[in-house]
Amino acid sequence: MNNLYKMYEEVDEELKFLTTSGVRIKMLASLLEKPKTSTQLKDEMGVGASTVIHAARDLEQDGLLIEKTDGYHLTGAGKIMALKIIDVITTLKTVANEREFWKTHDISDIPPEFLLRIGALADAKIIKDTPTNLMRGLSLYFKLIRKAKEMRGISSIFHPRFPDIIEKLADRGVEMEFVVTPNVFSTLTQAKYKERLKKLVARDNFSLYLSEREIKLAFTVTDFVLSFALYFSDGTFDNAQDLISYEEEAIKWGRELFEYYKSRAKPVKEEDI
Repeated sequence: MNNLYKMYEEVDEELKFLTTSGVRIKMLASLLEKPKTSTQLKDEMGVGASTVIHAARDLEQDGLLIEKTDGYHLTGAGKIMALKIIDVITTLKTVANEREFWKTHDISDIPPEFLLRIGALADAKIIKDTPTNLMRGLSLYFKLIRKAKEMRGISSIFHPRFPDIIEKLADRGVEMEFVVTPNVFSTLTQAKYKERLKKLVARDNFSLYLSEREIKLAFTVTDFVLSFALYFSDGTFDNAQDLISYEEEAIKWGRELFEYYKSRAKPVKEEDI
């Protein structure tokens, strides 16, 4: 920690320079897309020309942009700073949008490298059960997965309707991969579901993996949506709230999180059931 404190003292002024001006932040983010003239920036940001020129001069003096004949360009340092500022903003938005959700749930099974990219969920929305609609979240979940062309997921909880829906999706040719926890696998291998599970595992479009331990999260990611749920801090699963996102970055985040857990799980074959 002492090293961090020392680093902070070294970059304190730079940090203030970057975060105390909305115009500078917006300009860096805008120029990350492509070089732009002062007129383009003025029109885009809705500020005066003198404001743009003043901010550009400050950024140029700090080595973050350079003016050329076709407009302002970010330097290498400017691109790095712009990307990191965008990351900080999206992370803040992720937490601020659903602060109660992130405050009351256990995030210990979201690996650190994925927490660092949690800004991918900046536009995610909570779908929550209500006193007049106790199945709102689950109903939407089932509605969404019925439209899927491909589906991956971490299953740490079991619902009696899952087998029927998964079988129908498999019959339709949907490509599916699931990582299940020991508790869920124990349920699936009971007499009631055992033969059905064997038939699913024998399919070319269905793969199952068994985690070595329980996982305190559950999610499904399809070709168009991420549905993400967590456990409360007391260890109970929150079956009343789902974090839903249709954004490309969130879907990518979910797919990579699935691959993280898949790489640490054992493939399940028919003879294992």
